[in-house]
Amino acid sequence: MLFDYSFNITALTFISVLAIYYHISPIFPNRANKLFSRLLIETTFTVSLDIATFFCINNKVYLPVNYIVNIIFFLIQWIIPYHFLKYIIALTKHEFNIKSITRILPTMIISFNYALLLSTPFTHLIFYFDNEMNYVHGKLYFFSLFLEMFLLVWGAGFSIKKRNFLTKSQVIIIPLYIVIGTIATVIQTIIPSISIISASICLSVFLMYITLLNPTAYIDTMTNVYNRMAFNEYIYTLIAKKVPFNFIVIDIAGTSKINSLISENFGNHVIKKIALELKSIISKSLIFRIEGDRFIIISEKDKTKLLTLKKLETLFPLTISKNDIRVEIDVHIAFSDTLSDIKSTSEIIELITFICKKAKNSLSKSRLHLDNIYEYRYNKAIHDAISFAIENEEIELFLQPIYCKKNNQFNSAEALCRINTKQFGYISPSVFIPYAERKGLINQLSLTMIKKVCNYLCDEELPSFFKNISINLSVIDCLDPTLPKKIINILKKYNIKNNQISFEVTESTASNAPQLEKTMTLLVKEGISFSMDDFGTGYANLDSVLRLPFSIAKIDRALLLLAQESKKYKVLISSLTNLIKNIDLEIVIEGVETINQIEFLSNLEIDYYQGYYYSEPLSIKDFTQFISKQNNQFNGK
Repeated sequence: MLFDYSFNITALTFISVLAIYYHISPIFPNRANKLFSRLLIETTFTVSLDIATFFCINNKVYLPVNYIVNIIFFLIQWIIPYHFLKYIIALTKHEFNIKSITRILPTMIISFNYALLLSTPFTHLIFYFDNEMNYVHGKLYFFSLFLEMFLLVWGAGFSIKKRNFLTKSQVIIIPLYIVIGTIATVIQTIIPSISIISASICLSVFLMYITLLNPTAYIDTMTNVYNRMAFNEYIYTLIAKKVPFNFIVIDIAGTSKINSLISENFGNHVIKKIALELKSIISKSLIFRIEGDRFIIISEKDKTKLLTLKKLETLFPLTISKNDIRVEIDVHIAFSDTLSDIKSTSEIIELITFICKKAKNSLSKSRLHLDNIYEYRYNKAIHDAISFAIENEEIELFLQPIYCKKNNQFNSAEALCRINTKQFGYISPSVFIPYAERKGLINQLSLTMIKKVCNYLCDEELPSFFKNISINLSVIDCLDPTLPKKIINILKKYNIKNNQISFEVTESTASNAPQLEKTMTLLVKEGISFSMDDFGTGYANLDSVLRLPFSIAKIDRALLLLAQESKKYKVLISSLTNLIKNIDLEIVIEGVETINQIEFLSNLEIDYYQGYYYSEPLSIKDFTQFISKQNNQFNGK
């Protein structure tokens, strides 16, 4: 019987062109792409050897040669399902956390098949040649074929199980690979003279190529270096394999000014030019563009890093020109020691941001030592603790009493937030407030504070003369158009009178939150009052005081501290109090700590005093006791 291998010749031409194109394309060398490269090469060799085997069989070539060619063919063909399974696992990003059986069993199967194959010249278990030099399948040929198909089916099953980590096309095409191979096997079994299995493998690999792989997916289209996705995958692999590595960050200085003063087109030209220069001086490391004007170079050898740093020193500053425009471009360079304890790709990104900030602040190269990593992780742990506390409303309410000069009693208080963690104890508001604002948690924190205050007022029976508790609102809070509705709903839930709470906003908030006027107007109509906090400092804006419905102005403690050292600031405070009283607002002075300050303020029209001279912020239990005792005993000091 003569075999028809015309399908294989066509398939060989096709797969050879695809393999050449794939390997000359800028393919990112991650694990999945490397395995696909192997599949391409193995498929090309399989088809070539399939043609060679049929040629030898048809022409009854010398028996040992026939055996050798066929054995080599099966050796390569049978490794394809093995690498197919590994390829699917790599695509799902589960290569480094699969079960032991997934690591061991495929290797055992391929080893068993190879043992059968290598013994076949003596045992005839897989194939043999009869006396007339006809090719004949051995007793275990179909069993070995079953084991080969088992690996393919395993790969398809794994892709379905981990389908959330794959694209829709990947979930479809991977099982299709099995279907095509099965149909081809059935056809060739029924009509053995037609060689179609190798051609079907070529078709399957091609379908995988056009649907599973995008050769440019890992390439930054502007600069032609690797992009953020490639960076994430590469770092993931290094971390999973526990391979030590180092990095160099090149942060281009002044791109925002170039975009605004010259043009965005010229800014893009600068980025492209720098990428081109980096590629020309770096050969043994990978270059990634992880942000608009930030590149990172990853290497696994310290010598490579040092050599690259020397080259960068000679490259910058770099003069870049286009048309009649010439600009000298400098960069901030930051680099790390060899790192072996990185836990995730997100951690390395945050570390890069951390070290770049240091490099910019120092205006020179900055190095990421192990101490810096410990500092970063300590800060990260604190931030995680803050996030957990805010998201789970595990915050403590403290109240600082406010003394009313006219009535000689403490009839109001300011609500202050405290976060107490098991790991770090109390975390300073100067740490958690800015972090909450950066991470978009400040609204949740403010609403939690309102709930805590309302719950306290609902549970505690305070003296009848006690007016209200004031709560701070941030700029971000005041930008929320739904804030008034949320506040009213909380007050209704706790059955609190609206005038029992008030809100404080800073001068900067009044200047930067256009929604504030509407918010204040709605809440004032509901009987809720507002204070302008930190009056007289920072973003002093008299228009805001006159335009918005404030009832109280709080003079910032910084002015009172300065007044101790300078008569000019005493004059300023005196003038501010006169101004505030003339526009019919009440006055709270913050930061009162000494008897000298009290003596100075006694001559001014101050309505309320707040500060450590009277009381530090108190827990709600201590505050209740303080109010009940001190309002009966306080002598005016």
